[in-house]
Amino acid sequence: MNAAVPAKSGSDLPLRAASAVVMVAIVLWVTWQGGPVFNGLWAIISFLIFFEYQRMIGASVPRKLVLASAIMLALSVGLLLVLNSFDGLMAILAATAIAAVLEFSMRRSVWIAGGLLYAFLPFMALSELRGESAIGFVAICLVFACVWGADTFAYFSGRLIGGPKLAPKISPNKTWSGFCGGLAGSVLLAALVVLLAGYTPGPWLVPTAIVLSLTSQFGDLFESWIKRRFKVKDSGHIIPGHGGILDRIDGLIFASFAAFAIGYGLAQINAGLNDRVPEDFWTRNFVSAFTKP
Repeated sequence: MNAAVPAKSGSDLPLRAASAVVMVAIVLWVTWQGGPVFNGLWAIISFLIFFEYQRMIGASVPRKLVLASAIMLALSVGLLLVLNSFDGLMAILAATAIAAVLEFSMRRSVWIAGGLLYAFLPFMALSELRGESAIGFVAICLVFACVWGADTFAYFSGRLIGGPKLAPKISPNKTWSGFCGGLAGSVLLAALVVLLAGYTPGPWLVPTAIVLSLTSQFGDLFESWIKRRFKVKDSGHIIPGHGGILDRIDGLIFASFAAFAIGYGLAQINAGLNDRVPEDFWTRNFVSAFTKP
């Protein structure tokens, strides 16, 4: 979820700011609760992502294929919650392959199939990252800090400094000064979360935060590219003053999976050093990328 509240017009700013405050408060409370509350919210968001994505790619999308894909998404989410992430991931990969074959045979496209991964992967990453332990809350807050830092600092530094455009054909308002400000913002907010959680910032905090910031900003550009590709202004209208869910969490979609990859990769490297690996082992490894041993 993005925290910045750039105004479309002066009259929109109070509504957008109020919506952002409410959203941040709800998301942090749900993250603190964890368990079924957290997983339930992100399962719902996963379906909102899927249907907003299908709305963006056009009215010519075969409705029966969209419905069948939504059912396959529901089954994959259920498998992850009831069994484990591996079964859920295998199910969504199989569903994506089936949807891709069917869609390509219908209209020489795989946009619908791509939407399954776009919707499922952030749900899987955040669900696994949060887990059941208290350190999962710290891990999710680190991801939020990098995403919100990238979005908020990019907006304000871009407005204050200006300069050359980052990707004028995709998102005309983004600048290189905003891009660099976003990197700095992710590092600063991640360091703040580490300190508030009672840890000492480690030597890998800066590069890890920068990786998450880069993936977050790429996710933002990716959604902008899709909207420009299909000539859509907003992904939806569910959030007052903001648009759709995708307009708020486009960066989180990519950053969450990057966090999953970092934690899983470090866990695989360090697994041989431990005789007994706890359930939250990979989450602890993710947090260790930001903290001093």
